Amino acid sequence: MAIQKSLLENNKFPLLVSSDSGNENIIEWANTSKTEIRALLNQYGAILFRGFDINGIDDFEAFAAASTSGDWVPYLEATSPRDHVQGHTSTSTKYKNDRTIFFHNEKSYSGTWPYNLFFYCDVPPTEGGETPLSDCRAIYRDLPVEIREKFERKKLMYVRRFSNNMGIPWKKAFDVSNEKELEGYCKKNYIEDLTWNADGTPTLKYVRNTILEHPLTGDKCWFNHGTFFNVHSLEPEIKEFFLSNFGQDGLPYNTFYGDGEAIEEEVILTLRELYQKHSVLFPWKKKDVILIDNMLLAHGRQPFKGERNILVTMTEHIDYSSIKTF
Repeated sequence: MAIQKSLLENNKFPLLVSSDSGNENIIEWANTSKTEIRALLNQYGAILFRGFDINGIDDFEAFAAASTSGDWVPYLEATSPRDHVQGHTSTSTKYKNDRTIFFHNEKSYSGTWPYNLFFYCDVPPTEGGETPLSDCRAIYRDLPVEIREKFERKKLMYVRRFSNNMGIPWKKAFDVSNEKELEGYCKKNYIEDLTWNADGTPTLKYVRNTILEHPLTGDKCWFNHGTFFNVHSLEPEIKEFFLSNFGQDGLPYNTFYGDGEAIEEEVILTLRELYQKHSVLFPWKKKDVILIDNMLLAHGRQPFKGERNILVTMTEHIDYSSIKTF
């Protein structure tokens, strides 16, 4: 098959798999090349497929299943607004065009997460709107020893408070109908502390490790939402709004050390700098598909102008209890 493999400019990732003609059947190639695709993912963390005739969601999902598997991962424990489009595909997170979505590993706050992320460029933005990628292996290696050891010792606590007035409703977020169903979900998904507020909304608290060992490469990866959800990651005006209106104890999301101690602002700033330091950008082109190993690379979104429609699907469940974590 006449495809080329290269790197974009001087970046170490993603690997670019491309076609000048667009005549090659990339779905057939993927179906017979799973082992090669996984080996390339282990090395580069992500593969950008460009110049192939992937037309719409049917082709997108066929390619995702061919290159990994048909073990589709739904977006449960939803934390951001997305619209279901078709089949196993949804829009990427809907957020104001002029805002940045910071780096994160998809559903790393959850008891299960997807091994693989697929993004499909249906409509590229006029300007900006890149999906930056950050190397979680490099972040782990570069993290100051004292910060890493404190998280290994104390672990990370997530706190999520639902509201009737903003954010995703709790029944929609967990795809449940009543309190009993949510309580059952929490027991099955390693959420240790669920309390019900006077207004009928839940507050969830649970502790996770911050580092995992990749199941195939054996590399240690910085894998969590500790920075993304922390109050010190909020943009200044949003941080001021939430703190002045809700206080520290009323924030919809926040993260702490596992014993409840506040994470120092300078630690969050150090982590944010490391995500940026080990990141790359690439411009979207129509019909691009990128396959990301969700444990090796974190992703985000840059501000943009014009229309932008990037679709997402996820495959292959990973369970927290099946992975070695630290």
